[in-house]
Amino acid sequence: MSRYFTNDASDKTDISPLELVQKLEKNKDFILLDVREHSELQICSLKGAKHIPMGHIASKMGELPKHKDLIVFCHMGVRSRHVINYLRKNGYTRAFNLRGGIDRWSMEVDPSLRRYR
Repeated sequence: MSRYFTNDASDKTDISPLELVQKLEKNKDFILLDVREHSELQICSLKGAKHIPMGHIASKMGELPKHKDLIVFCHMGVRSRHVINYLRKNGYTRAFNLRGGIDRWSMEVDPSLRRYR
């Protein structure tokens, strides 16, 4: 897994929920970025995640460090895929998509999180 989280750009742009658990257990220095809407945070959230809705990423990019891994997630992984593509085009080579989003996280890691449509 360490080859996926380096200073170099990589073809690997996704991280699975189980890979994220390993990263959390190792206390790696990274940013967990939630790009869902404010209303979705009321349903469920991941502790410690920084919240910037997808529509605000362009104006808030300055708040995101380029020298750290950014693990980006949304509900199902679609919006976060768009966000990491945008970030990578703007020099954030260490942006990764949480495959399946918080929904997959709730199925594979934390079933106590409320699922929604």
